[in-house]
Amino acid sequence: MRPAVKKAARTAEQLLLLAAPHTWAAAVVPSLLSSVLAYADTKRLDLPMAALVLLACILMQSAANALNDYNDFLKGTDTVENSPDRRDAVIVYGLSPKTALTAGLAFLLAAAAIGAYICAARGPAPLLIGLLGAAALAWYVSGSRPASYLPVGELLSGFVMGALIPLAGYCAQTGRLRLSLLPETLPVVLGIALIMLTNNGCDTARDSTAGRRTLPCLLGERRTRRLYRWALALWAASPVLIMLAKGAPAGAAVSAAGIALLSGALARQFRLSLGPVARAAAMRGIVRLNALIGLVYGLALLTEVWL
Repeated sequence: MRPAVKKAARTAEQLLLLAAPHTWAAAVVPSLLSSVLAYADTKRLDLPMAALVLLACILMQSAANALNDYNDFLKGTDTVENSPDRRDAVIVYGLSPKTALTAGLAFLLAAAAIGAYICAARGPAPLLIGLLGAAALAWYVSGSRPASYLPVGELLSGFVMGALIPLAGYCAQTGRLRLSLLPETLPVVLGIALIMLTNNGCDTARDSTAGRRTLPCLLGERRTRRLYRWALALWAASPVLIMLAKGAPAGAAVSAAGIALLSGALARQFRLSLGPVARAAAMRGIVRLNALIGLVYGLALLTEVWL
C-alpha cells in the first residue's frame, strides 16, 4: 500500500473512532422512538423524514464526541497514562487536534444543514428545539467550566438526547408539536442518563485529578454505586409504568415480558463495579441495554397500535 493511501486510511479510521459509533445508541434510540410515537399517532410513517432525523441525530452525537475529545485534550484531561483505550482518546494516540476540531465542526454543520431542511419543511418548532439542543451541546463541550466538568452531565444529556430528540423528531415527522409526549420519553431519558453515569462513574479518579466535579466525583464511590443501582431498577420498571399510566395493559404486558427476558443482562450490569478496570464491560453493557430496552419499549407502544 502506498504511504499516502496508508496515511489516508489511518486518518479515516481515527476519524471513525473520534465519531465513536459505540455511543450512537444514545442518538439512534431516541430518534427511532420519535418515529414510533409519530406512527402511533398518525398510523403512517414518513420514511424520508425519519431517515433525516436519524442522520442528524447521529451527526450531532458524533460532533459532541469529537468536540468533547478535543476539549479534553486541550485541558490535559486525556493522556496516554490515564487513557488505555484509544477509542476514548483518539487525539492522544496520534490524530491531529486540528483535524479533530475540523471533523467535529463538520459533523455539526452537516447536522445543521439537515435541520435547516427539516425546518423549511415543517416550520419553526423543530428549529427552536434544535437551537435549545445546540446550546446544551455548546455548554457541554466548551468554555472554562463546561457541563461535562459539572454534576449536571447526566441530567443534561438525558433531557437533551432522551426527551428533546423524540420531541423534535415527532414534530419533524408529523408537523405538530406535542409537549404531552414528554412523559413517554422517560425510559429513554433514564437510559441515556445512565450511559453518562456509567462513563463518569468509571472515570472518577481521572476526572478528580483533572479538576472535574462530575456527579460521581461529588458523591464518592459508595453513594454513586447506590444511585446507579436505584437508577437501573427505575429504568427497568419505567416501560411498564409508562404503559400502565397510558392505560395500555397489552403494552404493559409486552414491556414486562421484555424486561424479564433482559433480567440476566440487567443483573450483570447491577453487579458491575464502576472503575477503570470495569469500564469497557460497563460501557458495553449499558449501551447494549439502551438498545434492547428501547426495542422493548418501542414494541410495547406499537402493540397498542396494532391491537
